[in-house]
Amino acid sequence: MRNLRCPRPAPTRSRPRPLLAIIAVVFLVAGAAGCATTSADPFTALAASAQQLRDGADASLSALHDRVRDRYISEAAAGDVDKVQVLLLLQPPGDPFGWTNPNPPLFLRAARFREGVYRLNSVLVGYARVLVQLASPDLLNPELFEQLAADLNGNLRTAVQTLGVQAQPNKEIAIFSTVASGGFRAYLQNRQRTTLSKALQDNQATMDEIADLGASAVRITAVAVRNEYDLASNGLAQRKAIKELIELDDRFIKEMAGLRTLYDAYRALPAAHRELAAGLAAGQGAYPSIREIYESGRALYRLYEQLSKG
Repeated sequence: MRNLRCPRPAPTRSRPRPLLAIIAVVFLVAGAAGCATTSADPFTALAASAQQLRDGADASLSALHDRVRDRYISEAAAGDVDKVQVLLLLQPPGDPFGWTNPNPPLFLRAARFREGVYRLNSVLVGYARVLVQLASPDLLNPELFEQLAADLNGNLRTAVQTLGVQAQPNKEIAIFSTVASGGFRAYLQNRQRTTLSKALQDNQATMDEIADLGASAVRITAVAVRNEYDLASNGLAQRKAIKELIELDDRFIKEMAGLRTLYDAYRALPAAHRELAAGLAAGQGAYPSIREIYESGRALYRLYEQLSKG
């Protein structure tokens, strides 16, 4: 149970589970938690949405990586010596398994970004699943909570490092903040819905920070993709390669749409988290932001299918 590190995304891609399968899982978890004083259904919906986002983002980013990699190979094979030299990877000091590149080409940055997004979204999936277990007394005890929280906090730090973004100074990088963890422990003792709502409120600043880090990483990647497009499109325009330029434009528009969708999903994350706390406090609630995240994942997979046909 100690090793909950997110696995490196596999090179093969599987289609996200269909909606009916997700609904079946929701009913299964809800049935198991039927005797709990707190309903697990909203947390199960968040877990399903985070997983849909993870699967859709991974698929669409794989298409982005493949496209920039193939273009780089073509340009390097055409005799661009500088592009060949940039491919050389170095070993980081003291790390026999790692690699580094002081000026990596876009396809390497896209691969690292894809991995970081997968890790970050896996942390969000794990967080939502812990909330499901918190709402289900038979599935979680204080000792297991401490273990899961510590592992997810470690996974988040790894994800942020992989994405290459910096947290604000003196900001805690954790999916379970120190203050909120005390509230979750209190909930495990008294099982009061208001206590869990307060713990979620105490963890809101942490969720805001995670959303900002994810959105920042997407913006950085969007700038890099646009710069690569500018160079490629100018070259094609000078050669009057009209067909290739139209095809490049089409893929670029879809790729930027995918990055915008992922960006918007991260921006919706704080509102989704606030909706959970508000719903618990009121005993009922609406969760439009959780639905938005789920739909973003579906949209990302549709974009992947369109890019795969190109």
